[in-house]
Amino acid sequence: MKSSFKYIILLVILSLSGIFVYQLFWINGLYHSLQQQNREYIMQAIRNADHVELFSRADFISKKTNKQRVTISQADDRGGVALTTRFSDKDSVIQPVSIIEKKASLSYASGVEEDMKKVLQSYSVKVGDDFKSLGELGLQMQRSLHEIIDTISPVNIAKFDSLLTVNLREKNLNLRHFTEIRLLTDSTVIATSVPEGEDLSRYHLYTWKYTTFTPRAFYVYVESTRMASLAGMTGILVSSFLILLILALSFAYMIWFLFHQKTVEQLKDDFTHNVTHELKTPIAISYAAIESIIHYNLLDNREKADKYLHLCHEELERLGGMVEQILSLSLEKRKDIRLVIEKLSLNDLIARLVEQQKIKSSRSFRIRTEYQPEEITLRADRIHLYSIISNLVDNAIKYADKEPEITIRAVATEGKTQIRLQDNGPGIPEEYRRHIFDKFYRIPSVRQSPVKGYGIGLFYVKTMVEKHGGSVTVECEPGKGTCFIITLPQ
Repeated sequence: MKSSFKYIILLVILSLSGIFVYQLFWINGLYHSLQQQNREYIMQAIRNADHVELFSRADFISKKTNKQRVTISQADDRGGVALTTRFSDKDSVIQPVSIIEKKASLSYASGVEEDMKKVLQSYSVKVGDDFKSLGELGLQMQRSLHEIIDTISPVNIAKFDSLLTVNLREKNLNLRHFTEIRLLTDSTVIATSVPEGEDLSRYHLYTWKYTTFTPRAFYVYVESTRMASLAGMTGILVSSFLILLILALSFAYMIWFLFHQKTVEQLKDDFTHNVTHELKTPIAISYAAIESIIHYNLLDNREKADKYLHLCHEELERLGGMVEQILSLSLEKRKDIRLVIEKLSLNDLIARLVEQQKIKSSRSFRIRTEYQPEEITLRADRIHLYSIISNLVDNAIKYADKEPEITIRAVATEGKTQIRLQDNGPGIPEEYRRHIFDKFYRIPSVRQSPVKGYGIGLFYVKTMVEKHGGSVTVECEPGKGTCFIITLPQ
């Protein structure tokens, strides 16, 4: 059993560790996936913000000058793209440009107002073999338009930041960000929205080259997406934690239950050993006394016969008490226990108990009684109340490490009677107090002592006090004795 229990605990620990490691691995992979996704969202938001800002300037220029309109559309079923630039003024030219083959060139024609001729010379961009999709061609066109528009009207960095904020919020990314426009050749800052003194070391840098010929790029500083990624994982993190917690608690309960069962088995074995010894002792003494009377004709010697018969009577009473306590093991599960409740004198009951203890005890002891008021009566089962107090007195005498001194103090108030039994024994260590009323339980140090017992006395006390509708508690301090407090209704 001991070896099996160790293997069970080992398997439980390995199972929990495996589940925990797998969850960590899975959550870590999900976290990095979300981080990558958020970085892609940010780059997409930067491109979109640049696109909207660029065409807003183009629209403004066209309205201010000659109402230029730029459209992009599919040319035919060969997958080409047609770019058409139209000018409505009389000094403008209509120059349609169509790209059908991948290895074509995109051209923008000059021909606007005289004072802009120097600016709008012919621009051309090669679309080579690396052109893979319509989207890539659109980016090439967007960059080429930058070459024209930026010469007339510079990038509005404030508007770009504002548009970027809108694009990020559409993806639930409420992140602080700042933008710089730099020359890629020497990192010269052309424009910036970074506040003076801002520490950019905690921001992640995203670079977006937005022109084709002039080496210019957006340097966008965006705060870490770590918290945004974790926020997106809130549901998964909480559910994973709850699953692990439930599993851990379930395994812990299973281990506790197995350990408890093991402890109960051990206690039952101890109980069987101790109770066998306890039952054999009064039987053996009574048997020996009766055998002496029969074989040695002690009936003729009245004095000796009375002595042996009195000894048999005491041992049989002791045996009866043990049988009564053993039978009480089933009391906690029975609902039909009938107590013979009667009005009795607590003073008389305790006085009779003290006298019988003096007769049967092999140790000298002192018992002091105090009553308030001087005569106390209550309603209780006489036999069980006697056994309750007798158990506590027996323990105080048996386990005392010096001459026992016991004080029984009873106080009757309106509606209840409290009986305090104080001894001068070694006391009960704090870690064992909550178990002393458990079935079969004996304190380890007591279990190894020569004093015999079977761990049901205090269980019987608690069970029967509660059957009376009362309660029992214990107060003690190691080295200063133990005090049991019984509270019963009147």
